[in-house]
Parts: sequence; structure tokens; C-alpha cells
Amino acid sequence: MSEYIYDPSLEDERSRLRALEFVLDPGTVSVLETIGVTNGWRCLEVGGGGGSVTRWLCDRVGPEGHVVATDLSPRFLEEIDAPNLEVRKHNIVTDPMEEGAFDLVHSRDVLEHIPERELVLDKMLAALKPGGWLVAEDVDFVSALRVDGFGEGVAQSALEGKMWSAGAAGMKDRGVDAEYGRRLPWRLAARGLTDINASVRGGLVKAGSPGGTLAALSLAQLRPLLIHGGLSEDEVEQLLENITHNDFMAFGPIHVAAWGRKPV
Repeated sequence: MSEYIYDPSLEDERSRLRALEFVLDPGTVSVLETIGVTNGWRCLEVGGGGGSVTRWLCDRVGPEGHVVATDLSPRFLEEIDAPNLEVRKHNIVTDPMEEGAFDLVHSRDVLEHIPERELVLDKMLAALKPGGWLVAEDVDFVSALRVDGFGEGVAQSALEGKMWSAGAAGMKDRGVDAEYGRRLPWRLAARGLTDINASVRGGLVKAGSPGGTLAALSLAQLRPLLIHGGLSEDEVEQLLENITHNDFMAFGPIHVAAWGRKPV
């Protein structure tokens, strides 16, 4: 099992997760509403992170429902005051999980980080009741990788392309699959799920926006990984400076959400 590439103990990690939630939560909530999460459901949130999806689920399933939220470092989850919530410090690779217990199993930006991701998908499927829904969301660098500059700021754009290439290389050495998002629908189909569907989302990252904050805080944490992947210290500093400029704009990676239903 690889070590998680972000450090949950850092003070800035709360800010990074808030920015990530602002960017990703609308798409996540749309998917969960589409599959019909409702009062009384039992839900499992794998890798709950900052806790925004866990909070939404607790509100959605109401007092008749129940939410189990897990994480390797559940300190942010433990801040949630909800009577229908159970928080677990849990390693989804090595720790057991009850089977046939949940109407929904959801993860976001989890599987891409785990070399044993296929095993984890099997465990997530096993945790579902017959007829339950599995929803997995993961990143895909397909929209971020580029080599040549384009439009305005050609030199800046070329450096960003080098950054994404270095990030993909460094992540691969750490067991991270930076293209796993595009594989998700087929990984669910291979396990016999029905009613499979997927959505793809992304957006323009600008200085001062939540996306810009997310990019800057992530870049600062990933400095050693990017240098391992081929960037210099000076290039990392230049990238951090670029992100703070008012005219900064870039497309980041896309996120893919895929969902399917366990046969009855």
C-alpha cells in the first residue's frame, strides 16, 4: 500500500479540503440525488476526508437512516455532530468491512491513490445490499496533460504542461493511477453491476477562486513528488508564483463519477 500523497496532519490540509469540497461537491450531490438517496438509507462513505459529503448524507437519510464514514485520519469527520453518524478510523485495504449492509457505498478521490484499488472495489461491492448503489469518483489527468503552450502566456502554459507530466510520473512511482477516472465505468461493469452511468466534470482554474486555492495548496504539498518527477525547485517556485497572478487561468484535471447497482 502506498503512502497517501497529501499529509492530513498539516494545518493547511483543512483549507485544501474545503477548496476541494467547494469545487467537487455540486457534482457529487447531483449524482447522489440522481440515484435517489433518501430517508432511511444506510450509507458507507469510504475516505470521508473533510466531511462535507458525510454531512450531506446524514441530513439526507434522516434519523431513520445511518451513515458510516471512514478514513485513515478521521479527525475532520469527528467534528461532525450528527446522531445518525458513526465515524471509524479504518484502512479500507487491510481492515474488515461488514458485507451486505449498505444501500450506498461512496468514495471520492480514494481509489486512484491505492495500488490495491481493484481489491478495494471488490470490498465496496461486497458491502452493498442487493439492489444497493456503488458510486466511485476519481481524477483523470487527460484534460491537464499538455506539452506545448497555447494562446496567451505560452511559456507559462508550457511549464504547466511539464508540471502535470512530472506529477503523473511522480504519482506513478507512488502507486497512484492519475488516469483511473476514465476506467471506472468498465471496472464497475466487470463486477456485474447494472444501470451503470457516469458523469465528467471539470472547470477553469483562476487565481483567487476555490480552484486556484486548491491548486496552490496542492502544489505546495506535492513539491517533493513533482521534483522527483522531473521539475526543479525553481520551476515549482515559478508555478506557485504564477497561480497568484490575477490573470492566471488553466484547465485542471477532470473528475469522473461512475455509478452502478448491485443485482438483486
